[in-house]
Amino acid sequence: MGAFKFIKENERRVYTDNDRRRELLMELSGAPAFYRVEKPTRLAKARSLGYRAKQGYIIVRARVGKGGSRRPRPNHARKPSKAGVSFNFDVSSKRIAEGRVNRIFSNMDILGSYFLVDNGQYKWYEIILKDKRITS
Repeated sequence: MGAFKFIKENERRVYTDNDRRRELLMELSGAPAFYRVEKPTRLAKARSLGYRAKQGYIIVRARVGKGGSRRPRPNHARKPSKAGVSFNFDVSSKRIAEGRVNRIFSNMDILGSYFLVDNGQYKWYEIILKDKRITS
């Protein structure tokens, strides 16, 4: 088994461990919504998306809220036919996270992103960014 295959298999074993998941959630609970990390949590996944450990590549952790959008229900007299209490957007939470990170780091290109962990309230993703000036 090659080195990269071994890393991927080991990563899968570690990632399915509930203790590791709990540690990660505790680390993320007090963190801001978007922040840069030194190295990717899931190295094999990051490398498959184009990450390289060299200058110009960065990893950003992004937190996105779970659930749909809700408006307050009108409760005076009649019920409007277009009450529109809840909406279901056609954009995934992964794409929302990428868009928000792209607005913050506007000088970088998004290479890809992958799911990290979730709880009842939030989902976390790691997004790989590359400096626009780097050609290869």
